[in-house]
Amino acid sequence: MFKPTKSKLSIFFLILTFLPLLVMRLVVYPITFQTLKEEIITNLEIAAHKQAELVTKWMEECTSDAQSVANNPFVVLCMQSTREGKERAEILQYLDTVKYVDYLLAECGHKEVIIADRNGIVRISSRKELVGTDISTKDFFRTAIEGAFFTSNIIPSDIPIENESGELEVGVPTMLVSVPVKDRSNAIAGAVTIRIDVSEMNALMQNVHLGKTGETYLVNAQGYMLTESRFTEDLKGQRRINKRSALELKVVDPGTGIMTRGIRECIKGSEGFYADGYRDYRGVNVLGFWHWMPDYGWGVIAEIDVIEGYGRVYKLRDYIMFVFGTVAIAVIIIAFFLGKKISAPLHYLTGISKKIADGDYCIRAVYQSDDEVGELACAINKMAETLEKRPRLPESENDEKSI
Repeated sequence: MFKPTKSKLSIFFLILTFLPLLVMRLVVYPITFQTLKEEIITNLEIAAHKQAELVTKWMEECTSDAQSVANNPFVVLCMQSTREGKERAEILQYLDTVKYVDYLLAECGHKEVIIADRNGIVRISSRKELVGTDISTKDFFRTAIEGAFFTSNIIPSDIPIENESGELEVGVPTMLVSVPVKDRSNAIAGAVTIRIDVSEMNALMQNVHLGKTGETYLVNAQGYMLTESRFTEDLKGQRRINKRSALELKVVDPGTGIMTRGIRECIKGSEGFYADGYRDYRGVNVLGFWHWMPDYGWGVIAEIDVIEGYGRVYKLRDYIMFVFGTVAIAVIIIAFFLGKKISAPLHYLTGISKKIADGDYCIRAVYQSDDEVGELACAINKMAETLEKRPRLPESENDEKSI
């Protein structure tokens, strides 16, 4: 089947145009996307590990603060067996005079200090009304009196403590750390308990910047957020929380009510990531990395919105498609006119040649050009002149010769 030169040229130019596009889309783009994906996950992993290290270090410092109080010789003397003796009364009076508890709160930055003897009777406390009460049934005291360090989970406070607004409130997220008090003979004489200011943990979680939508937060084994979300105000506007994210927000997909993929995997005690995106507690597709902290029963989650994480490569893809699409349209137009310009004289000369073949030797090609097509036109004209000068045989002779 006859195919015009114009069509062949158009197809040829289109192939030349779309070949780089196909290479870019099928080879370069996937490689670039995979590289960016690995970089984002690496950054999330670094952020999660860094936060886990900061939390661990902070918890160790809190335990060290309690241990420092327990090692104070005045505290040890207060825990001695001479009940309500003159010596103890004088020591307690002295500690009250120098405002020892106030000093501890100011120096360590914690919410409360409780010092009890081995029978569970509170001897020194930042809350005066607590002095003389029995805390022997409390888990934090029983663990410490057995000689072990105790660290509670983050729980709602059962007493009014200062919240993030500076107001006293019951139910504010808090933690308790207890350590044993030992005398010179290494016998346990009592326990020191401090109530930690959990807001410092919020500051730790928010000190890593992961773009406009990235964040890190802590969760417990039940899937509840233990630190504040970066989007707390939005969650309040949606009426999903009342006052704060910590202990109020369960990290679930709002569309299904099921814990998000990152949380489900994290509370299994594993570490991992998901780079293809899953819906977070806002219902937004995010990239996530999770790290479980078995010593505390907490998980560190680092997430960033898919749109932000892959936004640049998506823009690159769209830009490439736009540029090549524009170029393709331009090439089609150019190929059409260029093919027409090239094929038109060929089509014209083809018509002249057919007429000469049919015996019209008087016809001449009118085409002036310095290229090969011009030379072809001259050759056709010379051929026509040669044929025209040759004597023609009568038709009868021609017929006889043909027979």
